[in-house]
Amino acid sequence: MKSNRKMTITHALLFLMVLGLTVYFTVTILQCPLVGMKVKQEDQYWVVEQIYEHGWASSQPIEEGNIVELVDGEETEKHSTVRRFGRVEMAKSVTILDNDLKSRTFDISYGNMTPKELFYLLFPLLYAAVTISLSIFLYVKMKSDQSAIILIYFLLSLGLCFVGASMSARGDVIGRVSTNITLPSTIILFMHFLNRYFSKYGLVFIRTPSLVRLYMIYLFFLFVLVGNPFFPVINKYISEFKLLFFSSLVFYFLFYLIQFYMKYKNSEGKAILKILGATVFLAFGPFSIFYAMPTILFHKAFLSAEITTISLIIIPIAIVYLQVAEKLFDIEFFLDRLRYYSFNSFLFTILIILLLRFAVGIQLPTSTMAMVFIVLFICTLVFIYVKEYLDYKLRHHLFSQKGDFGMGLYTFFQKTKYETKVSSLVTKLEHEIKDVLLVKKVVYAEVFREGVKGDWVLKDQHEYPASLAYEIAKLNWVHYRIGTIIEVMNGFLLVIGGDNQNKKIFFLGMKKQKTNFNIQERIWLETLAHISSILFENLQLIEDLIEEIENYKVKDNDKEKQHYPFWLSRLLFSLAEKERANLSIDLHDSVLQDQLQLLREVEKISGKVENQSAKHDLVDLKERMLDNIHLIRETCNELRPPFLNELGIIQSLQNLVDQTKLRSNFILKSELDPSIRTLDPEDELVLYRVVQELLNNAMKHSLASEVQIALRNHNHFLSLTYCDDGIGIDMLKLNDSFKTMGIFGMKERIRSIGGTIDIHSAPGEGMQVQISLQIGGDSA
Repeated sequence: MKSNRKMTITHALLFLMVLGLTVYFTVTILQCPLVGMKVKQEDQYWVVEQIYEHGWASSQPIEEGNIVELVDGEETEKHSTVRRFGRVEMAKSVTILDNDLKSRTFDISYGNMTPKELFYLLFPLLYAAVTISLSIFLYVKMKSDQSAIILIYFLLSLGLCFVGASMSARGDVIGRVSTNITLPSTIILFMHFLNRYFSKYGLVFIRTPSLVRLYMIYLFFLFVLVGNPFFPVINKYISEFKLLFFSSLVFYFLFYLIQFYMKYKNSEGKAILKILGATVFLAFGPFSIFYAMPTILFHKAFLSAEITTISLIIIPIAIVYLQVAEKLFDIEFFLDRLRYYSFNSFLFTILIILLLRFAVGIQLPTSTMAMVFIVLFICTLVFIYVKEYLDYKLRHHLFSQKGDFGMGLYTFFQKTKYETKVSSLVTKLEHEIKDVLLVKKVVYAEVFREGVKGDWVLKDQHEYPASLAYEIAKLNWVHYRIGTIIEVMNGFLLVIGGDNQNKKIFFLGMKKQKTNFNIQERIWLETLAHISSILFENLQLIEDLIEEIENYKVKDNDKEKQHYPFWLSRLLFSLAEKERANLSIDLHDSVLQDQLQLLREVEKISGKVENQSAKHDLVDLKERMLDNIHLIRETCNELRPPFLNELGIIQSLQNLVDQTKLRSNFILKSELDPSIRTLDPEDELVLYRVVQELLNNAMKHSLASEVQIALRNHNHFLSLTYCDDGIGIDMLKLNDSFKTMGIFGMKERIRSIGGTIDIHSAPGEGMQVQISLQIGGDSA
């Protein structure tokens, strides 16, 4: 309790110190403009050596080479900033002797400031205000979180560094000392925060010994800064020492950041790394693109360093977001959308700049043109994002098909691509047209032609209103193609399918606003009709094929011997096995692997939990997951016989028998001829499926106490015998259809490979099955 109170007092004192320094710096900056005049002593005079571009002196009639006679009414060398740093700063007035030996006194003030100078004045103060506000917000929200406390130190150090740098430029000793302390500390504190932050995800950014060494080196750096006035040799190179130390810290941080990204780019922290990467790019990108690179390549920047550092304000905001947010925004979606919108904004901005330059003839300086480009680019980008938000609020393009015909068509056909019945497709089309066009009524109808050149007749016309039947019957439909929209008295007729002898049509009632279809609605209807016609045709073919298959049997005088053609049975069972294999692979590669991963995670969590009640619950959960994994594996094995090709039919059947013995409550006796080695793969699969079906039926339905199964080889003939003493079945009541893959499914499988099967059963008499199959001479 006492330690917490001490920590709270320590935090409060540090915050008050930073706040006090910020207030002092702010008041001083507002009172003392940046003069921006470097001087040097020549003979007995102080001469203007350099004028800073954005300082007060740059807007005055003061030139390099002028003599500075007085500062604040006193001799120049007596002014503190001249004596310490060789600069005229923190002054109220200055007396200049120009090249014509005319003396003139200037009052230093913020009068007649340009917007650019005002920005240079206010931005450091704004940055400090943002960091202090974010620090207060963090402390109120997460003061018990150690990583939040480190982040607060980082933010306060960053804000104080920014405003202190402005004071340092004015020659203030406290500002210079503050900048020397806070500038390197921001890098170390940022690394410390990232280390704490990523530890929540089990990731290591920097190891503790390395972090401790960084703090020790930093303390040595501060010791050198404090002691440099007493060591002239050190003082001579102190500026180079500070620059080297800070540059080393930056490279050290970048090294760890790159190493960390390469190591964990596919881990749980992937989204965080991308947010950090986007933050760094957006913060430092403008400085690199518009200031650093042009300066290196062309010796002239497009924009000043002060302008390009505006984006640095992104850093504290993004870091606080990472700390506070419980759920991160979709960085992948954000980056994809940003790239797309930025590309469009860039092309539009280039076009406008070219029009201004060549069509309108506006000639602007390069820096001003660059500023115009940036402002126009940002405004265009913001406009696109605002439009997207308004679309979401007002039109719901992505969430409703009304008003967005392209998305509506895509969504509709995604929903209907698995339909197998014409009637179901018709129903969905009716709902779709009603929802999108807001019409009062949608009615499906079919018309057909009596004879080659007869009249067109409405099918089942008694089911429709007389007025609609009359409107449809009076038209000569041979002239209307698919997609045609015909206006009638109370609505519209749309042709969605058919040929010269029959047509499929929709009657569309009037829109709720009683308006005609506009161009977009007509195009949408025509597109819907053309694509629907293809779906109608395919579904009709599928329905006809299924009906034909159900009715397609080889006729025989003996009803029991009627069966499907050999080639048809073989084809259908081959397709069924292929689908079984695909489903087995999908289950194994997706659901089973996910369950195994979850099991490993539960085991990992269980090892960390100390609460016995929670540990017991995790053990129960683990047992249930193991049961599910076993069930999925069993399902995969049933869908696709395991290692049938590798083990052969005998060993595979033996494994199946052994599994059945473990799961069944009857005595299972088996006799499998070991001389049977390799059969045709299709024959092996059929025999395995038949035995599997027989044993499943025995477990589920037979109520048998004893089951016998035997597979023998007699002179190139295989015989499979099965019998049980169960309740039996009435063979006359079974329905012979492909839709029933039980007894008759076994019959068709055996017949598809050229074998014979006899099944005898009656209620109370059990079941006996005898299968015979001829095999080649090398098969056994």
